[in-house]
Formats: sequence, C-alpha cells, structure tokens
Amino acid sequence: MTINRTSLTSESVQTNTDAIIEVRNTAPQTGVDLDPPDIPGRLLGYYNGSTGFVELYVVSPDGKRLLEI
Repeated sequence: MTINRTSLTSESVQTNTDAIIEVRNTAPQTGVDLDPPDIPGRLLGYYNGSTGFVELYVVSPDGKRLLEI
C-alpha cells in the first residue's frame, strides 16, 4: 500500500463554477450594502494570518450584505 502526498490546487472561478469559495487577501466589510448587489449564497473566505484561521462569509439572500459564518 502506498501513501500519496496531499496537494491543494486552485482553478479560476470563470473556469469552474460548480462549488466555489472565493478567497480574498483582505477581510471583506460586513454591515455595509454591496453596490452592486452580489450573487446570493456566494461564499467568500479570508485567511486571517494573526489567528491562523480562514473566516467564511456568505452573501445574503437579497445580495446586498455579507454575513459572517
């Protein structure tokens, strides 16, 4: 039995639209209206280097707000 190394790869969101978490390099603002509105249910991630965790956000059902998960 062999043990394979794990790997992490990425694809452009324009290429693969199945299940996407867009990872940003800056923390998104919550509590402000998005202008223009975004796609409801879209997932966003932000790696917080000071805590070592990925913070997840979802676009609200009306597309106007980011909600922290």
